[in-house]
Amino acid sequence: MSTKTETKDAPKTEMPKLDNPFAGFDPMSAWTHGQQAMHQLVADAMQRMTSFADDFAALEAQMFARAQGAVANWSQLAHDAIAYSAQLSLQARKIGLETARKFGTTGV
Repeated sequence: MSTKTETKDAPKTEMPKLDNPFAGFDPMSAWTHGQQAMHQLVADAMQRMTSFADDFAALEAQMFARAQGAVANWSQLAHDAIAYSAQLSLQARKIGLETARKFGTTGV
């Protein structure tokens, strides 16, 4: 019999080294990127708002020009109507006087 004791060492297994799951997360970098994104968002919104305001100003200018043209047309029509009314009144008086003269001279 052998007195030799055989001891078998269990195979060494090392625990795998786990990386820190938060090692890639830098809160200051995330904050900076978030601020840059918000800055870009606001800048784009302001650019679109400025463009909209410019377009609206152009349309408003057209509207005012058309309104002034319409008022000028109405004014001209009113002047023409008054002048025509005066012309009709003058002609009606002439016809009335001529008719009165005709009836006055005939002695009806």
